[in-house]
Amino acid sequence: MFSLETLDVLIGLITIYLMFGIACTAAVEAITSWLRIRSSNLETALGELFPGTTKNGASFVDQFYAHPLIQCLSKGPKGRPSYIPPEIVSRVAESVLLANNAATTLSEAIDALPGTEKDNRLKGLLKAISRQANDDIESFRFALENQFDAVMDRASGWYKRYTQRIALIVATLLVVCANIDSMAITSQLSTNPAIRLKLVEVAAQHLASAEANEKKSPNTAKESSDALNSAQTHTATALETFDATQKLMLNNGLQLGWVAFPNSLQAWASKIVGLLVSIFAISLGAPFWFSVLQRFMQVRAAGQLPNEKEKH
Repeated sequence: MFSLETLDVLIGLITIYLMFGIACTAAVEAITSWLRIRSSNLETALGELFPGTTKNGASFVDQFYAHPLIQCLSKGPKGRPSYIPPEIVSRVAESVLLANNAATTLSEAIDALPGTEKDNRLKGLLKAISRQANDDIESFRFALENQFDAVMDRASGWYKRYTQRIALIVATLLVVCANIDSMAITSQLSTNPAIRLKLVEVAAQHLASAEANEKKSPNTAKESSDALNSAQTHTATALETFDATQKLMLNNGLQLGWVAFPNSLQAWASKIVGLLVSIFAISLGAPFWFSVLQRFMQVRAAGQLPNEKEKH
């Protein structure tokens, strides 16, 4: 039967996943900022959209990044922005085309690109968009913006898969270092009502604090254009959250860390399963567990559990 005690055990476990998930998410953000993954991902996407050279033999993407409208979004002449609005992409692409060709119209500039439509993918793409737009400049920009959005959808998938791999590595380090054994924690929560109630209180306080902060500053989660400062900030947040979470668990009577190693094959098997469950759970990140915790707390606050509703 699904009892209040079972619900509290789940809430306690989810709270632990959430707290360490915050550290994991911050660490992933720090790593992606240090490695400039977003800007690199965007550059790859632009290379897919504009693969080729201009009439003078220079890389189209290099000239794209050298444009003043892109330079103002970057830090330094060799900097790479992590986000470019679609309307800027279309205007810069048009500017690069016209600047490198002695042409008066966009169609003539595209025709002047080296090669043919078959052997030059860039020329083929731009020519096809120009035909669809009937050589209308506004329609051409709009179509190019849509094409950029489609490429960025693919790039978002690349970025997500990359960060998922990073999250698994970070979660593994967190779990192994702190000995976050889901099996052992569940056992402790099941047999210790005091720890359960304390973690439920922690969950309620965390949700209230997060909701209050969101109301005060709903638009503060904007990515910094300075990758170094962003990386340093996320690194500090990850370390502080990891340390604070360990202290919080200890203060609430839940002992984490390696006190002793398993002394039997069965104990090792249980330990490995518990650690693997924790690694997978924490790698899902803070936003996932915050949403799950909200739902469980709503069920608890309602005072009527799902099984009880079915009886009536």
